[in-house]
Amino acid sequence: MKPGRNDPCPCGSGKKYKHCCLDPVKNTFTGPSDVTWRRLRLLLDGYPVKMGRFVSETYGPTAVFEAWREFADSEDIELDMGRPLMQVFMPWFFHCWSPDPEDTEVEDESLHDVIPTAAYLAAKGRRLDPLFRRYLESLLTEPLTFFEVLEAIPGRQMTLREVMSGEERVVTERSASQQAQRGDLLFAQLASVDHLNMIEANGAIIISPMEKARIIDMRTFIAAGNPKITHDVLRSYDFELIGLFHEISDRANNPQTPQLQNTDGEPLSPRTLVYDLKVPPAEAFNALKHLSYCVSEEAILSDAHRDTTGELTQVCFQWHTAGNAIHPEWDNTRMGEININGKRLTGEVNSEARADALRQHIETALGAGVRYRACEIRSMEQMLAEARASPSANQNEIRAESERLAELPEVRAEVARMMAAHWERWIDLPIPMLDGRTPREAVKDRDGREIVESLVIQGERAGRSMKPQIDEAVLRRVRERLGLL
Repeated sequence: MKPGRNDPCPCGSGKKYKHCCLDPVKNTFTGPSDVTWRRLRLLLDGYPVKMGRFVSETYGPTAVFEAWREFADSEDIELDMGRPLMQVFMPWFFHCWSPDPEDTEVEDESLHDVIPTAAYLAAKGRRLDPLFRRYLESLLTEPLTFFEVLEAIPGRQMTLREVMSGEERVVTERSASQQAQRGDLLFAQLASVDHLNMIEANGAIIISPMEKARIIDMRTFIAAGNPKITHDVLRSYDFELIGLFHEISDRANNPQTPQLQNTDGEPLSPRTLVYDLKVPPAEAFNALKHLSYCVSEEAILSDAHRDTTGELTQVCFQWHTAGNAIHPEWDNTRMGEININGKRLTGEVNSEARADALRQHIETALGAGVRYRACEIRSMEQMLAEARASPSANQNEIRAESERLAELPEVRAEVARMMAAHWERWIDLPIPMLDGRTPREAVKDRDGREIVESLVIQGERAGRSMKPQIDEAVLRRVRERLGLL
């Protein structure tokens, strides 16, 4: 039955029919495959409900729970039809699962090892529209596997490469094509009929290019036992592929808190050194001003406080060192902050190693002129709580000031210089994801080349979200040097 103008569009976009496939501007059908797609979308309307009823009546009401236990690989995770995971599970249940003769709750032995869609076609195939029948037949051979997006035309189609076999296909897809970008990964099952490819099952999440290395590890594992990775081979590894998808989904939905580090690679541990000052502030400043590596004495003292006689009473300045061991392109590294205020001297740092180093500097320079009182350590939880408690107006001012600075030509030029130096060096850095090889070394073989490509794509995306953005020419030079254009 043809959907009404205000009914949900049968293409699955979630929009009303009048705002989606009925719209002659947004949906211009130009060839036979478009006509086939439109016919299939109408034929598929209501099919999942009919198929679910057929399976329940034929295999028994417990079949879906038996299949879910296998799919989830757990007795503890309850079947919930509201889960986004159902977009993968139900097609797998219909088109891939079959009752295990050795361990099944399905009583009819003639259905053991029989996929529900095969049973459906045997029972009702003659009465089905031939196009719809061929669609279902294709799903009995197509695997549930990983695809890489090579190109996406929003609202229209995607070009996908099957990661395991390398096969490329153009897929007519209205919904996912509006969100996916080149380099994204999908866990999906395709249907292929009359030169038309469609997505039957989709993992409900778009997988980051950063997961490509893990998927390639699985490809290596499958290839080790098979001279050629075919659709039949992939269907025989469906539990391994589903297990990998579960791992990736868990990482995406429950990201681990990263191990925070400072610019020297040390674990973050905010600390404040507290001293009693036994000499005048001016004497303390003169003894420690050399720690401000890249700011002149005049610039520091321009913001200092003095008493009515002109004597220095309070001054605050940064502790810098030349260069950086991890980032050779840096001219200097901000190590902490020193505050001299009357008879109190404090030093703010963000790691235990820096606290030890600053304490050595202070006590060597001032000797008996200071008395150490304490080292106050703040947890990251405390710092986050303080940040959340700070007035939003204050945060907005800081954000606005940061955005203003990011637009200054000299800032943009310096960021461009630093990023160009970083990526230039990255080409020859050992990367853990590449098993310790450098990108220049890794691109010499197929697996390494694909992983390096995914890392560059991720870098390009991160560069576009930065303020200021990374000059596209920087990553283009990386691609040129690695042969990835």
